[in-house]
Amino acid sequence: MDPQLSALLELIMFFVFFPLAFQAFVAFDLSKFFKKNYNWQIQFIYIISAIIFAYLASNSLLRLFELMYIIFD
Repeated sequence: MDPQLSALLELIMFFVFFPLAFQAFVAFDLSKFFKKNYNWQIQFIYIISAIIFAYLASNSLLRLFELMYIIFD
């Protein structure tokens, strides 16, 4: 697979997965693990978790596409 196409596909998938992951992580109630009025720390955890999940999901999906391309080519 072309490296530029691969990078573009990874970037697109990351920006698709990020809002989905963020909404999924916001569904978890982390306020019971933090003190009151520590909202920015909770939001920081949500954002970092969503970035990590979106990165892992996009890379694993891209790797799966590459393996399928190699196998069925």
